[in-house]
Amino acid sequence: MILYLGALRMNGQVCGSDWPIVMENGCYVATVLAPAADSLDARYNGTHVRQRIADARQAGVTFAWSVIGEQSDSAQACGCADPSAYLLFTTYLTVESPVQCMDCFGVVPLYRFKAPPDADFYDVMSWQSDYQSCDQLQMNCTVLEQAATGQMSAVDSALSLAGRACCARLSERSGKPFYYYLYRGKGRSAAQEALRRCPGCDAPWHSPATPHGVFDLRCDQCRLLSNLAFNLRGSYMMAASDTFSDPISPCPP
Repeated sequence: MILYLGALRMNGQVCGSDWPIVMENGCYVATVLAPAADSLDARYNGTHVRQRIADARQAGVTFAWSVIGEQSDSAQACGCADPSAYLLFTTYLTVESPVQCMDCFGVVPLYRFKAPPDADFYDVMSWQSDYQSCDQLQMNCTVLEQAATGQMSAVDSALSLAGRACCARLSERSGKPFYYYLYRGKGRSAAQEALRRCPGCDAPWHSPATPHGVFDLRCDQCRLLSNLAFNLRGSYMMAASDTFSDPISPCPP
């Protein structure tokens, strides 16, 4: 069962890796979080999922599933019929897919992008795990905070290069733009922050109307998003935005 669940996870059909498994009436029962009510439909099965099912049948094991209900604090799934663009974005709190719709900001299951026949989404899952590890370190403010923040903030860090490579592959499969988020924790002054330029092409950042309350800066040429430094962001925001809450805000200075 663990191999089957692992294949589902790498194909984006289940979220996370915390799967309570119990024995019930002679069957093993696992409780998993799925992106949508139909995520375990056979039509979404990737090559590795189908192989695990075939191996299980050969051993006399079958799998069945049913929906228990909607998790109360789960992220909203994307319901857009044809999103204009996507975003690769996660935090240390995220359990769901790291892909979000740029239109509604809903979570987009990875299996919608159809992994190559001989592969799954290992590259995206690995990037998400690495990013969340860095985000946790910068939130803890004790060990490797500066190094972790650098990985999340620099356009040419190993983490960002891996993430942008994932964006390029997903964009090719979907035929839609894929944006990558660069974290910005602290700035020296509001004046210097206003003069920041895109680190990819050195052009001035485009400043949209803070889409989804998170992203202040955007470069459509490099497909990058960022935010005004969190320690200075208040000076840029209208009073109505005082309720802004972000799970990736930096440690106090």
